[in-house]
Order: sequence, then structure tokens, then C-alpha cells
Amino acid sequence: MAAVFSMQSGDARRHASASHRNSRFENQRPMSNQLCRNGPQCRKYQEGTCHYNHDFGSGQTNGLSVPKKVLNVESPSFTPNFTPKPANALPVKGIALSPRAAGAPAFTPRGSGTVTPAAISHSKQLSEEFVPQQFFPPQQQFSEFVPGQSFVPQQQVRHNSRNYRLDLKLAYTKLLQIDSSPQLQAPINPYGDPFMSPQSLHQAMPSLDGSQQMNPYSQAVPGAAGQQFYQDNNSYKHPLNYHLYASVGPRRENMHPYQRASADFFIPDNIRDDLHKKSEAALQVFANSTLPQTVEHFHSLVALDTASQRGATTFGYPSWIYKATSSKDGHTYALRRIEGFRLTSEQAIRSFQAWKRVNNSSLVRIHDAFTGRWFGDSSLIVVTDYHPLAQTLAEKYFPTVRSGKSSAPFVAENDLWAYLVQLANALRSVHEAGFAAQTVTATKVLLTAKNRIRLNGCGVLDITQYEQRQPATDLQRLDLQDLGRLMLSLAARNSTAHQNTQKSLEFISRAYSERFRLCLTWLLTPPTPTPETLATTPTTTNHAPTMSDYTIANLLTNIADKALSVLDSTLHYEDELTNNLMRELEN
Repeated sequence: MAAVFSMQSGDARRHASASHRNSRFENQRPMSNQLCRNGPQCRKYQEGTCHYNHDFGSGQTNGLSVPKKVLNVESPSFTPNFTPKPANALPVKGIALSPRAAGAPAFTPRGSGTVTPAAISHSKQLSEEFVPQQFFPPQQQFSEFVPGQSFVPQQQVRHNSRNYRLDLKLAYTKLLQIDSSPQLQAPINPYGDPFMSPQSLHQAMPSLDGSQQMNPYSQAVPGAAGQQFYQDNNSYKHPLNYHLYASVGPRRENMHPYQRASADFFIPDNIRDDLHKKSEAALQVFANSTLPQTVEHFHSLVALDTASQRGATTFGYPSWIYKATSSKDGHTYALRRIEGFRLTSEQAIRSFQAWKRVNNSSLVRIHDAFTGRWFGDSSLIVVTDYHPLAQTLAEKYFPTVRSGKSSAPFVAENDLWAYLVQLANALRSVHEAGFAAQTVTATKVLLTAKNRIRLNGCGVLDITQYEQRQPATDLQRLDLQDLGRLMLSLAARNSTAHQNTQKSLEFISRAYSERFRLCLTWLLTPPTPTPETLATTPTTTNHAPTMSDYTIANLLTNIADKALSVLDSTLHYEDELTNNLMRELEN
């Protein structure tokens, strides 16, 4: 019973407290008649969960939505539960109003519109310290930032400081003057940057101080045909032939060992310029070329021949040279085209494949050979390495002027020995492989760098003259004779000096050493092959020259000291290039 009684008493207390709470909130106004305390920026109202009144322009003050109560002036105290009487109610008997209170005008809040006065007003006179409540201003709509548009705001922001408004007004006036001024010509970019074109300069944003600032968010609108990769192709030059640290005089010659000039940290200008030119030549293409688009798996053909005459050359057919890019590995190669050649035997192409294994630093390496009709006729294509800006010895030392006479320059003896050693090195690899070059002429020897030559065109005659081929030993002796004729032409500065060998040897003896003349004499006058000389085996050094002595190995033995001199100069040049490479290590 005690437990039951205590439970009933607890329920009674809970019901009593609940009725007390309900009686406390029952006299409050509805939430829809109360102004929200959060103001117009109420987040719950925007989400639709706020039940308070948000009509802030109706003139209600302090959230009171009921008509103003009429207060009795003579009332001794204010009673909150006082209910206002209607407008036509009669005054209470026994209570008289003062004339001042009766004649007071009706109160009209400022900015709230016109209010119809009551028939009998019982309001107090307005106090001079009364300040009407200011209404919340309407919410200002801010424009969302979009990249690519102007950074200058469209609407002027109101500020409290009068001086700041004046400064801003002056800045906007200056901005309008900049916009209304005629467009000036875009400045020329001294560095030739393709991305700093006049179109991009036109999109520059004018700042308040009048300077041009780039808009990083501006995007160029592509045209109907599509936007080009480079915005200004005319002003873009590739590659640059200078850098920002060019050595410009005057220079100090009495610098201390610890002092350095800016040019000391970069490769020499002549090497850099030569490398830039070779890179530009290797990447050169012609868009409107009449050459075939593709030859086998090669594309982007560029003609390399400087002479346009068409005639039979060393190979017995018209020959042309093209630069092309392989679609297999992306490397650049040289294509030699033998025009009008018809292949009669597949064995000729198969025998040519052995040339791929001949690898020498003084020989233009051969990669492939095939036939086709890409040029409108049956042509033989020989694929070799491409050396940009290479020229033949005929173009270098036997240039033809308009008068028809050649003015060949003088060649130093050390350079001639270097040429002789390099060509002998190339012939050694060819002869050891069992072949013959048959192209040791001024038109088939390439000058790829300073005193750096390579033998070109090897193996073509093995295909074109496969049916009339001769023994390899006879062709190898002809290579030595061709080497002597080439050296004699360079020394005598005449491409036809070999036609009168004795007179030409007497001429070069005036400018060159006796050893050089004897070497050329040995190359130009091979021993006559007789049965006695062929059967004789030399046992001493004092014997007559035989056919077995007339080889490229014997030539290299006789000029071994000159070959070592060339090797020594090559090693010095390698050290110089390594030193120049160390300068560019951090670039």
C-alpha cells in the first residue's frame, strides 16, 4: 500500500508541474505574430523551418503585432493584463482628462505610413529623445565570381568614410578614362614568346594605377577552324640563337684567377650556335611539299640536294637525297633514291644486308635497302644515318662560281693527314668485312664537323652492278687509288689534278712535306701485278713493292705516327667537350 500510495503521489506531482508549465505559456502570443530575432538573414527561414514572423517592412516594433494599447494618463500604475478598450468606448465616469492630454495629436511612427487616428486619443506627448526604430535594409545581392570576367566590381560599395569614397570615385574616373581611350598597339615581345602574343596582351586587365596586368583566368575563344597551338606563328622563331648571358664587351683582360665572367659558365658561342642550327635542320619540314607523303614507314620527306641538275652520277643512275622520319622509332634518317633502277635479282638485296654489320666512326652507317614506286617510277631506296648540315668535300673545297672556274681554298697539311687517317680507318673496316667502298670521291665524302669526315654511299654499287661485279681484291686496290686521287686533288686545289699525276705531284712538293708527297706517290702508282710479284714473299724490308704490300693495312702501318697524332688531337677535343658539358650541368 505504501508503494502504491507513493506512486500516486508522484503522478500527482508530475501532473501538477505539467499544468503549471502549460499555464505559464498559455498567455503568450502565437509565434506567427512575433518577429524573428535573427532578422532577415534567418537561416531557418530560408530552410523553411522557422515559424516566427519575418515581415520586417510592416512597421511592427519589437515584435508587437497587436494594435497599440491606449494608456490612461491618470492611472497610478501599469497593469500588464490591462485589456485596451475599443475606440468608441466612453470614458470612465469620475475621471477627467487634462486639456493638454486631450489636445495631444495622435502618434505616427516615422516611415511607417499614415495611421488613422482614433476618435479619442489617450496617448502621451512624444518625447524629444525618442528615436524611431530603423528597419532592416533589404538583403544585398552579391554577384558570384566567375573566372574570365572583369575583376572590377559592377556596383560601387558604400562606405562610411567620406574620404575613402572620394578616393574610390577618383580611381573609377581614371578607370573610365582608360577604357574610353583608343587602343594602343601591343608592345613587341623581345623574347619571342608564343604565349605572349598581342591577342593575349589585349586581354590584359587594366589596374587602377593604369598599368597592364595579365588576367590569369582569361580563356581565348577558338575560332571556327579550331585554335592553333601557337597563338602567333609569325613572331615565333625556333630555335633561339642567343642566351641571356651573352659575352658583350668591353671585357677585362687583367682579371684575377678567382674572378669569372658570365661567359665562363656556359659553352662557347660557336658550339651552341652550331648545335642550334643542326637541331633546327633536323626538325625542318615542309607542309606543301610535292614529295610523297610516305615511303615505306618513313614520312615528312625533305629534299637535301643543293644542285637541281639531273644526270648520271657515280652510281650510273640519277641519285637524290631526302631527309625522312621513321614511324617505327621516330628517328631521322637519310634516304638515297636511285631513280629508274629495276631490280633483276633478289640476291642483290640479300647480299646488301651484310653491310648493316659494318660499323665504323668514319663511315655513314647503312640500315636498309628496298625498291618501290612511291615516286612514280621504279626506284631503289637506301636508308642511312642522317647528319644535319653535312656537306661534301666537293662543296667545301671545289665550289663552282658563275664564271665556271673553281677557287679552292688552301688546305693545311695537318688537315690532309687527318682526312687520310679517317678515310683509311673507314676502308680498313670495309675491306676486313670483304667489301669494297667504290665511292672514295669528293662527292661522296661528308664533312660533318670541323676536320670530321665520313665516307658515304657504300654498298649501292653492289646492288646496281650486281651482274657485272668484279673480285673484291681488285675493287679494294681501286679504293686505294681513289684515296690517292682525292688527296692529290685537295692538295693541288684542283678536282682534275689526277689527270696529270706527275705535274700535280711536282706542284704539291712546293707547299707540303716530302713524306706527304711520297705517300701520295705510293697510293697513285700501285705495283704491276705479275706472276713473279704475286709469288714472291717479302722477307726483308729492302724489297720491291708487290701486290701483297698494296693494302690498307700496310698504309696504316706506314702512317702510324700520323694516326697517333690524330688520336691525340681527338682526345684533347673530347676533354674540351667534357669541360663544356660540365659547365652546362646545372642548366
